[in-house]
Amino acid sequence: MRQRMAAASVGMLLVAAVSACASGAPVSIESSRGMEPTIAAETPSPETLIASRNAEGALREPARQAPLTPSPQPTRDPLRIQLWWPDELYPKNDPEAERVLLDQFDGFRRTYATYNLDVRRKRASGLGGILPTLRTALPVAPRAAPDLTLMRRSDMIAAATEGLIVPLEEWLPADILTGLAPGARALGEIDGVLYGLPYVLNIYHVVYRLSVFDAPLLTFDDVLERQPEYLFPAGTGAGTLVGWTVLLQYLAAGGSLVDVAGNPALNRDALLTVLEYYEQAVALDIFDPALLDYAQFDVYWDAFEAGEANMIMVDTATYLKRREDVPNAGLAPIPTHDGSPLTALDGWMWVLTTQDPDHQRQARAFLSWMMRINQHSDFTETVGLLPSQVGALRLWDDVEYALFAQDLLAAAVIIPAAQRNNSAAVALQTGLVAVLNGTPARQAADQVLASLE
Repeated sequence: MRQRMAAASVGMLLVAAVSACASGAPVSIESSRGMEPTIAAETPSPETLIASRNAEGALREPARQAPLTPSPQPTRDPLRIQLWWPDELYPKNDPEAERVLLDQFDGFRRTYATYNLDVRRKRASGLGGILPTLRTALPVAPRAAPDLTLMRRSDMIAAATEGLIVPLEEWLPADILTGLAPGARALGEIDGVLYGLPYVLNIYHVVYRLSVFDAPLLTFDDVLERQPEYLFPAGTGAGTLVGWTVLLQYLAAGGSLVDVAGNPALNRDALLTVLEYYEQAVALDIFDPALLDYAQFDVYWDAFEAGEANMIMVDTATYLKRREDVPNAGLAPIPTHDGSPLTALDGWMWVLTTQDPDHQRQARAFLSWMMRINQHSDFTETVGLLPSQVGALRLWDDVEYALFAQDLLAAAVIIPAAQRNNSAAVALQTGLVAVLNGTPARQAADQVLASLE
């Protein structure tokens, strides 16, 4: 019953070659389920050919050359919906989730038989990625751009700033916006203007072993008293200048990463609250510098599974992927100074790139289809990410995690990338590193605060 995903038309490939000259060959999706993405051969630009000829000194123009007749510009199918789907969100290694997604595409094709849904898988970033290709294609070959695509928040902000995507407020069906989880809408907003519709979400929390703790450790005092084998990403990796745990604990203590003028700054009281907690934990051998070796959520899951750790920090994607390995596990927010729950919110958002009214109308039909509550629920639970709509989350078979996530979403914050990567965030991480290596908390606080003056 499954139909093959529509391949790109010859006309589209000709137009796409324009953008490939500048940004590299795009990744395209094959229409049949299970086929890997292919990369179109890169077309050399005229400048490249000229440079090659000059370098080799061997190519000569023919004595006679027939005049070139420009090929007619292909006309775009007025009923085609062009969709770019990020490869990072495509479940190519999960047959069940892939089947659910492709069935939803095919269901749209059957329901809207006059529309031609053209889906292409593309990287979110890098050579041939969604944002770089939009930058290249829209000014010179708008027909090569999609009508609709999915973006991370950071890319959405860049695309909106550069005028590559269209505001959604007057375009989206009102019932979709009213059904979003608390705080989710803000993910798609820039200065109060809605540019993205949140689709799937990711949050951060703790998993602990129920056989060891009869209740979650919610406060700093709980951790210091029970002294768990507790692992979390205290180190930093690519694109991360401060660990999520210490950042959220600092924010929960009343801290911020900027002052009233928007300049990088740290709050001394909040900083001391957090660093003194880690100083005491180091003295009790709960934490040590080895914690800085962890920068990813899944690197210590095996230790948790083997019983070498009984409390770890994870994100939604990691937990839902590995939860069956440790069925006897409890869920909790990360410990804070007073036990108040806090998490950070991120995710993927639908963005609209076409300004053509007909294509906008067709893209809205497809978006409404994908955001139907039952379909949104089915895909997100099988792929292992949270749906942005409360109604979809309530349909999950995993009722325990759905209820936990729904409560924690109400305590979620959105931390702008510009703040998460500023000098105050770097100073906060520097303070944590110093304390884990034995520097007294007050001394470490003085040092990092002085670095910001």
